[in-house]
Amino acid sequence: MKILEKYNGKELPRLETERLILRQRTSEDVPAMFDYVSLPEVCYPAAVPLIETLQDEYDYFENHYYQNLEKKGLPSGYGITVKGSDQVIGSCDFNHRHADDVFEIGYLLHPDYWGQGYMAEAVSALIEVAFTILNLHKVEIVCYDYNRQSQRVAEKLGFSLEGRIRDRKDTQGKRCAELRYGLLKSEWKEKEHGKKEKS
Repeated sequence: MKILEKYNGKELPRLETERLILRQRTSEDVPAMFDYVSLPEVCYPAAVPLIETLQDEYDYFENHYYQNLEKKGLPSGYGITVKGSDQVIGSCDFNHRHADDVFEIGYLLHPDYWGQGYMAEAVSALIEVAFTILNLHKVEIVCYDYNRQSQRVAEKLGFSLEGRIRDRKDTQGKRCAELRYGLLKSEWKEKEHGKKEKS
């Protein structure tokens, strides 16, 4: 991963991975974001409210997104783009702060790009930012038990399943279990050290 900018304390720096560019989103990206945040198959498993109109997405992005992050003390995250195209196909962000040095990660991806490893690649870069630039102690991922795609991302990146909370309600009111995954900085460093030794 290459860090292409300096961190200004509010917006995470632009990143380049093997196949992706992770960058800040602008209002010009709203139509592309609406293409996936309006889909039940994307939003419901991720516990994200479904956006019903393009104007609603403009309103959320321009009037609520940055304000919510500021209240939570979180930096703004990333729009995911494939190299060679500047169109946003998904997002990965820190969406909750559980302590000064423990953040939770959330992510969404347009279904046209599922099954290609893009999300694991993007979240891996966000984790590196978390532990190197932000100097976090731990990152967490929370998902429903039926969201196998999200579980695979967590498992692929070395997260440990730390808890299973039974009989939660998802965004549609259906009963399911909530799974909580965690990754410590020390575990990430050990894994990265192992990669370097193999290469």
